[in-house]
Amino acid sequence: MMKKLLALISFFTLCVAVNAQQDLLLSQQFFSRINKNPAGVGNISDLDIFFLGRCQWLDVKDSPKSGVLNAQTFIEKYNSGVGFTCSYDNLGVAKSMLNPKLVYAYNLKLNDDMLLSFGLSAGVQYGYFDASDYELEDETERNDGDFPMEKETKFSPDFDFGAEFSTPNLLLGFSITHIVANESTSLISGRHFYGYARYIFPLNETFDLAPALVYMNHGKTNVFELNVVAFYNRLFWGGLTYHPDVNDGFGTNPVGVTLGVEYNRFRFGYTFDYNFGAVADYSGSAHEIMLSFNFPNKNKKEVFERFE
Repeated sequence: MMKKLLALISFFTLCVAVNAQQDLLLSQQFFSRINKNPAGVGNISDLDIFFLGRCQWLDVKDSPKSGVLNAQTFIEKYNSGVGFTCSYDNLGVAKSMLNPKLVYAYNLKLNDDMLLSFGLSAGVQYGYFDASDYELEDETERNDGDFPMEKETKFSPDFDFGAEFSTPNLLLGFSITHIVANESTSLISGRHFYGYARYIFPLNETFDLAPALVYMNHGKTNVFELNVVAFYNRLFWGGLTYHPDVNDGFGTNPVGVTLGVEYNRFRFGYTFDYNFGAVADYSGSAHEIMLSFNFPNKNKKEVFERFE
């Protein structure tokens, strides 16, 4: 039984190694990006609450689960956006990571249709590993010398910086996360670099098409995301997301299908990810749910806002 357990742990470690040392990769992140780029805070004048949760390998016990909670608003008097973000990553095998941060951005209105934002976030990274959280069929095996007994925790200060340029249709962004972390450990994520671009093409009075490209660099790892979303009256949307595995011979090639709706300031989105790569039989599928609500600011004036 112990050999089976260690084999299972090794399998999980291999499969989630990327997630264990990298930021969360979520398909619906464009709706609220402040956990990846602090410059994105305050582009919504009202108070916006955003939650995004992801579950992988539902048919496997103790499978990885991840989530992001973002809250943001715009302070018109100071041309500033403020917010809070907290990312959670449970890697399934008695390991989890938590990353709460306060977020600030200053917005420069270049003209009626152009906005340039610079942002900074500050918080902590917390990593936790405790093998005793793992359930065994035979609890006496915990006394086996091969079973890891020590609990491990780690705190680290965390800072991000980013910039965004936007018009009502164009969005360009760049950011650096975990600036003070030179490299990743088993519990703490190292420095990441992000770049992204999105453009909304109005097809007619009711349909818009929004292709986007996201790039992430983490050490020797390069991650690309290609996605396209079609909006109907900006109330309903559907799209595709593709994450080509350029680091390992395209062994994993997840494709996500997203559907969403907005009604009376409430948004709901769902993404189903399936891996079409060489390890598809082992990596399974993933489900992602997005919920957000926008609380109106009755005292706001007309300010620049793009569709988020």
